[in-house]
Amino acid sequence: MSQNRRLSRKGVSPLDDFAFLSRQADSPDPDTVGEESEVELLAPEGWDARNIAALVALSDAQPGDQLHAGHVLGELAELLSQDSEVERDEMLASLLHREAAPVAALWRGAPLSPQKTRPVIGAEGLTDALHTLNAAEMGQAAANVGARVLAERLEAVALACVNCDGADDECFDPRRNRALARAVRAARRDGAPDPMIERAIARARQGLITPEQGLFATPQAPELPDVQLDPAFFEAVEADARLADGESARAVMNRLSEAVWTHGRPVLHFTEPQALTPAAIILNLARFVREQTLDEDGLAYAARLWGQTAAYQSGSLLLAGLGATLTALALPFDSEAARDRAQHILRIVRSECPAPVSLERPDALAAGLIGAESVGVHPPAALDAPGGRQFAACVNAALSALTQDEQIGARRHALGAGALAGHSANWITQLENAGVDQAGFARIDAALSDGVPLRFAINRWSLGPEVARRCGLSPEHFDEAGPRLLEKLGVDPLEVVAAERYVHGAGRLDDCEILSPELRAVFADPAPEARLAMAEACEDVLEGTASLELALPGSSSIEELGALIASSARRGLTGLSIRREGDALYDLLNTIEYETGDSVRRSVIAEERVVERVVEKYVERAAERRKLPDRRKGYIQKSTVGGHKVYLHTGEFEDGELGEIFIDMHKEGAAFRSLMNNFAISISIGLQYGVPLEEYVDAYLFTRFEPAGDVDGNDSIKHASSILDYIFRELAVSYLGREDLAQTDPHNYDPGGLGKGVEQEKLVREADPASLISKGFSRGQLPDNVVMLGSRPKPGKSEDAAEGSGFEFDPKPKSGGGSSGGAHVERLEDHIVNYHGDPCPECGHFTVIENAGLLGCDACGWAGKV
Repeated sequence: MSQNRRLSRKGVSPLDDFAFLSRQADSPDPDTVGEESEVELLAPEGWDARNIAALVALSDAQPGDQLHAGHVLGELAELLSQDSEVERDEMLASLLHREAAPVAALWRGAPLSPQKTRPVIGAEGLTDALHTLNAAEMGQAAANVGARVLAERLEAVALACVNCDGADDECFDPRRNRALARAVRAARRDGAPDPMIERAIARARQGLITPEQGLFATPQAPELPDVQLDPAFFEAVEADARLADGESARAVMNRLSEAVWTHGRPVLHFTEPQALTPAAIILNLARFVREQTLDEDGLAYAARLWGQTAAYQSGSLLLAGLGATLTALALPFDSEAARDRAQHILRIVRSECPAPVSLERPDALAAGLIGAESVGVHPPAALDAPGGRQFAACVNAALSALTQDEQIGARRHALGAGALAGHSANWITQLENAGVDQAGFARIDAALSDGVPLRFAINRWSLGPEVARRCGLSPEHFDEAGPRLLEKLGVDPLEVVAAERYVHGAGRLDDCEILSPELRAVFADPAPEARLAMAEACEDVLEGTASLELALPGSSSIEELGALIASSARRGLTGLSIRREGDALYDLLNTIEYETGDSVRRSVIAEERVVERVVEKYVERAAERRKLPDRRKGYIQKSTVGGHKVYLHTGEFEDGELGEIFIDMHKEGAAFRSLMNNFAISISIGLQYGVPLEEYVDAYLFTRFEPAGDVDGNDSIKHASSILDYIFRELAVSYLGREDLAQTDPHNYDPGGLGKGVEQEKLVREADPASLISKGFSRGQLPDNVVMLGSRPKPGKSEDAAEGSGFEFDPKPKSGGGSSGGAHVERLEDHIVNYHGDPCPECGHFTVIENAGLLGCDACGWAGKV
């Protein structure tokens, strides 16, 4: 190439023309966080965070490295320049000006990877391909949901077996194990095959709880070929003719439109697809616009310089920023002038570049380094620059002919003021009168400057408790109002919308009254047909594909999409890729359940369940917060879940119902610990507002995330799939009597978690009821309702027992022979009391014994018939 210089000077380093500033960037290493992940970089003044992050990633910088952008890019220019000093200096200067950038492979000195040729089918085989696509997509979604439901149901079946307290022949028989029967019914109701249910029970006999292998295996989706549609196919569609395979062309077209509308596939070709040359260099066209004028000589020079490098690397020169260039030239995208200028730009590049020229989607890192504001034949993606609060460079160039005040007004219209300061409204005055001082408004403005929406920036913490009191709102009402707090304070919704527009802007310029109609048209969002027209104009010059990708709004219909496909074919485009963007309903799916229309209480079919004790009593009450006593009962359970210590604190109402929980994981990080603390607070508030504990148990049981694994320190739970799974298992066992969720027999252990001596000592020790009462809670005094119960009378003392209780006691005969074993069994029998399930009618204690048709109470001596 010519040895003329454009950006550099002979004998002067290109680095001397730039001022370098120290900047901090995160390392691309995902295993580092915080200050340890930072890389210090000397970057040219004017580079934004996106350019710096891309350079750090492309240079493979490690945490703690200190880089100089000029030196890094200088080494790259030396690698690509083929030993020419002029070429090296010009490349380095061009890189520093962010005019061009090599793709990631060339930074590592690796060869370019050739693009794979995709298989292509015609209209005749399209029906089978679309059926395969629909079956794969829908089948995968159904398989994911079904696998999750099956796993939960089959695990519940296995747990119902292993958590049973009875004999083996009872635990694995759904006719005798009611928990297993419920689990089996639920599994069958959700579609679990009977053989899988049977195998789950059989696996549980062997101690296997987890479902069978392969349940969550995702079948590999078949590769869908591209589709080539020739003009004859569209003529057949117009005439409603039949294809060679007998299919109706119009029916095939309808199925194709529906598949593309649904899945965004397949990719369409209207001519014979050509093999694409891999991109080697990305050239940013927008860098050659100065004061709404295209620097044609500079563009031609850069096309020669970087085109020669691309050709040497057996790659192509990929153009980025075409749409941004048209915007910077103040040309409406949907205009003949814009299409003519785009063709003119492409002719300049093609005439000077020795390598193939393309308009594909660029490499993300290289595009980030040059700050590409648009890709392919599309207009700029956004008005603002990375980080917000400022216009993109192409937008500033388009507005450069305006006065300073007009530019500020346009920026305020599109991007907003970023603060409430300067906005005059009655409700702001009312907040001032209610006590919101300058510090309060400063907190609100600080949140707004960080990008927090106005509705969330104004909350109980930014306003302060005194304002809440003066406005007559309790802290609970503040929390309940949420993003509707301003309306709760009496602000008109239209005034809120006006304030949001003032703070956050309209996000567009095509409706800005400051701009002329001609300038507003520059920022109008072009219709899909306008994009097709631009792609057609570009392909006429490129003599190849423009790689057009259309993203249709969610409101687009299948019929409209089919019309775009037909229009693309009529225009003679080489190909087209279409996808439909999700509608705004996506944002509502997570909250739609909580709308007032869904607040009707669902009817619940309760299944009768007979238990030996009353574990929780549900009383219908209004949704008002039930306060806990200042001095409350509860317990503390220390456990280790997957190697992580967890302290669970509970607080109870006067009647023994659970009213609050606290979760302490003091050795975890501050963020995780705070998250768990606030989660416990939210659960406690729900309990105090009457949310049944059963609902929380059903919601959080079987949740899976780390930490998880074996549980140490808990007598009833030995394994948990997550911290939440463990916590709500423990609460369910302790407060709901859900022994089906325990993983060992709770009756074999001291319910207070005391006395973990040797096994035989646990069998023979008599527990003192006073040891189960908190001495601190009772202030050192034993409550008068604690009764010391003796052990079951020994065989030799049955007459005394009968005399005291009013009925004759006949102990069960012992079986067995050996001295040691017999003594052990006899001692165990002496300490087991088989109490009746009903309370004593005299004293209310559950200490009633049934013997020979008579009932007797161990606590008060009452006697009666069954």
